[in-house]
Amino acid sequence: MSPATDAFALAETLRQHGQSHLLHGIEALPAADRAAWLTRLASIDWAELHHPSEPPPTSAVGPSRVVDGAERRRRGAELIAAGEAAYRAGAVAVLMVAGGQGTRLGSSAPKGCFTCLPHSGKSIYQWQAEKILSLSRRVGKNVPFLVMTSPMTDAETRDFFAVNADFGLAAGQVRYFCQGTVPSLDREGRALLAGPGKLLENPDGHGGCFTALVGSGQLARLEREGVRHVVYIQVDNLLVPVDDPVLVGLAEVERADVVTKVLEKAHPDEKVGHLVRIGDRDRIIEYTEVTPEQTRQRGADGQLIYRWGSPAMHCWSVGFLAGLAGKGYKIPLHRSGKPLKAWFADGLREVPGWKNERFIFDLIPEAPVSLGLAIDREDEFAPVKNKEGADSPATSVELVHRQAVRWLTAAGVRCDLPAAARIEISPRFAATREQFLARWDRRIPAVTGDWYLEE
Repeated sequence: MSPATDAFALAETLRQHGQSHLLHGIEALPAADRAAWLTRLASIDWAELHHPSEPPPTSAVGPSRVVDGAERRRRGAELIAAGEAAYRAGAVAVLMVAGGQGTRLGSSAPKGCFTCLPHSGKSIYQWQAEKILSLSRRVGKNVPFLVMTSPMTDAETRDFFAVNADFGLAAGQVRYFCQGTVPSLDREGRALLAGPGKLLENPDGHGGCFTALVGSGQLARLEREGVRHVVYIQVDNLLVPVDDPVLVGLAEVERADVVTKVLEKAHPDEKVGHLVRIGDRDRIIEYTEVTPEQTRQRGADGQLIYRWGSPAMHCWSVGFLAGLAGKGYKIPLHRSGKPLKAWFADGLREVPGWKNERFIFDLIPEAPVSLGLAIDREDEFAPVKNKEGADSPATSVELVHRQAVRWLTAAGVRCDLPAAARIEISPRFAATREQFLARWDRRIPAVTGDWYLEE
């Protein structure tokens, strides 16, 4: 047991929170295992497990301020100039959450190791890392690339990057930090076991990013380096841009604590989180927290209140995050019902239970200055989540292909393609439309089949 662990105080804490069963039989554990077990139990905030976040009353919900396409075009020059200046000053970092495994894709490896690009065979990790490489070369700065792993993906992710020489990024440019875990519970709220003296735990969600960013020292390092903005992305979105002067420029000009990218929902029942206003603060409400009737409510302007969906892309102010860290802020837990395989005296068996996780967007209500930025779905959102069907490798690759066709067409190239043809443009050549048009040398007048463009 750690010297800081008071066995009697721990026993009382566990009793108060209905977790005394966790001390049963600990005398049978080897001394070292028993000490580690008690230390882990003492490190958990048991009170928060019984107070999951609740949605607000619908009567309090109104529309958020969103910079739509028209305003974006009107202010484009101003925002791009501000964003470019921030990138070139070294004031921007990119943070990618990559704690998930490719279970739904049929793999136990980190999802970022999955390969799906049609011609190059690049992994998702390589695809995203090469966007950082392309951005760094363009602005003349080694843009910090923070990668959040989980206990299940950390070692394999580090090894994968190492054996691939960090995909061309500079030494130390990739900065890893690992999210935490939280106990899984049965339906009565009691912590479950994975084995004798071992809790059944799950990663604490993408919201664990904030706690881990602080605890790892990475946030303090960004402060010391003069980084003001963190562009936040998720690993599985092949189209997500990291070179985005409009996003960063909007954060600069508005002095925003957070800018959240939003998509106009395809229909009221689309299953996305919604950016809305509660009182004087923004908030994202999950689709599971609203009824079909509520998704059809309209505001005074005649627009749907739940109009804007969130594809999990943000620009966070480092100063804002540091301020929350200084106050000891902790993102609340959400729970979801899951069948869980837990250990009991008679062996492993599946039971109905609760998984707990934190959502990064729960930082938004703490932000005095928050706004949305409308984006085109086809340009920025191509998630790889399922093995087949919607949001699968096939649909994501199709969207990457369509973007490449639009870039070529804008450059004056005729694209006369059979349905099965796929075009792939490496991020090492161009990671944005603007970069592609600047580099394209009119080498060919037409594309009539499969085509791959590398640096």
